Amino acid sequence: MDGRFELKVSPEELSRLRREKNLLRERLNRIEKLEETLRVLRYRYLLERFTEIEARLREMEEHYKSIVEFEKMARKDKEWLMDVRKELSKENHELEERMKHENSH
Repeated sequence: MDGRFELKVSPEELSRLRREKNLLRERLNRIEKLEETLRVLRYRYLLERFTEIEARLREMEEHYKSIVEFEKMARKDKEWLMDVRKELSKENHELEERMKHENSH
């Protein structure tokens, strides 16, 4: 025996089986199309998210550069203010000495 067997069906039953086979084939085709559509939509979504994240990263990099630049300027301003303060303190000390010297004469 080679594993084959024979079924006898009526012409109406054969017609019904063929219609069902065609319906199943159509359903499988629709499922395959839906799966392909889903793959395309997933790809589009991932591509959009990647593009959004990439843009956000560029924006953050620009903000970081601005912050670093601001920090450099703040250090320079602080150094300048410290120099001005030192100069004012020196001038103030000299004026106090002069006033003491003038008041003692």
